[in-house]
Amino acid sequence: MRSEPNLSREQLEDLYWKGGLSIEKIAKRLGCSPTKVHYWLVKYGIKRRKEYKKGLGINKSILEELYVRKKMSLNEIANQFLCNNTNILYWLKKYGIDRRPAYRKKVHIPKETLERLYWRENLTTTQIGNIFGIGRSAVHKKIMKYNIKRKTLSQILTKKRKSPFSGDLKEKAYFLGLRTGDFYAKQIKKCIRIQTTTTHLAQIELLERAFKRYGEHRVYYSRNKAREDEWFIYTDLHPSFDFLLKKPQEIPKWILDKDEYFYSFLSAYMDCEGTFCIIKNHEKFARFIFRIKTGDKRILEQIRDKLNSNNFFTLLYPGYRKGKIGTYGIFRIDMYDLILYRKSEVISLIETLLLLSKHSEKIRKMEFILENRDKNWNQIIPGWNKLRGEIKSELLKNRVLKD
Repeated sequence: MRSEPNLSREQLEDLYWKGGLSIEKIAKRLGCSPTKVHYWLVKYGIKRRKEYKKGLGINKSILEELYVRKKMSLNEIANQFLCNNTNILYWLKKYGIDRRPAYRKKVHIPKETLERLYWRENLTTTQIGNIFGIGRSAVHKKIMKYNIKRKTLSQILTKKRKSPFSGDLKEKAYFLGLRTGDFYAKQIKKCIRIQTTTTHLAQIELLERAFKRYGEHRVYYSRNKAREDEWFIYTDLHPSFDFLLKKPQEIPKWILDKDEYFYSFLSAYMDCEGTFCIIKNHEKFARFIFRIKTGDKRILEQIRDKLNSNNFFTLLYPGYRKGKIGTYGIFRIDMYDLILYRKSEVISLIETLLLLSKHSEKIRKMEFILENRDKNWNQIIPGWNKLRGEIKSELLKNRVLKD
């Protein structure tokens, strides 16, 4: 870290007074020494808290027990007495207890490992030091030795965790499925924001489950007059997620070429746009249907062709036409229906997608269909209606009314 980072008086006051952090904790967060933080406090004329108390209950026998016999460090003893390590050093000198000789542990950390922990996993130098049993300053020296780029003060102080993308293609296919569906992405400063609006609690859970490894989700009531039950949700991601900025107009070839990637994409797209339903077939039988209804004709054509090549019989029909008035307004584009209705094929597809889906409503419907695949209409419909009622009760509108 530079000797004089661009730390304003307001930032330091927020950390020290509003945040209630100690000088040591501020130093760890900024990656500098406590002495440097103390220097800034004096430089900015920031009033100090009375952090040290008299009468800590430390006597010579206690100190000898902890420091000499148990070999505890100054910091460990200070934490036990809720004081600073300089306090403990003072009592050591007062009681004439000799300091232990300094011990420097030599630990080799490969440059690739250090870069991964520091940048890709976004760990602090203190956290890295804890992994290898060395101090923060030792990690700092290794970073300087390897000429690894240092984090800026803004990156150190950021409250939102943003981990780089792992590079896993199966996971990337799922994320692209979400982006092709309901989710929108845009760049905000140095991060990629993935966002959508929703009326379903399950959609909030979907965002959290999909990106929990990489960032923290946020939820806000949007106060949309047209849809009083609508909420705005988003996650800010590392710049390595820039592949989400452009919405795919067709499924990439690398996804279509491998079933593992295709079904991961389809699962995400289904989580956004798909549905499962049960209708009466003749007088007593039930028919299970998988449907995706969107305006992405090219995407649906590719899904149809890929499923059909995998021995499914999938149909694509024109749906609502542009200009038609629907539940939420006028359709701006032509809509299309992708339908799979053969029972054995719907069951087979569910068995694949159930392992990949992150949408709780879709998962519960798929599990219900699997559990009731051999029952007739009269046996299925009571449980199906009950499940639909439970899902309806979870609409965010009900939360708004309760609030």
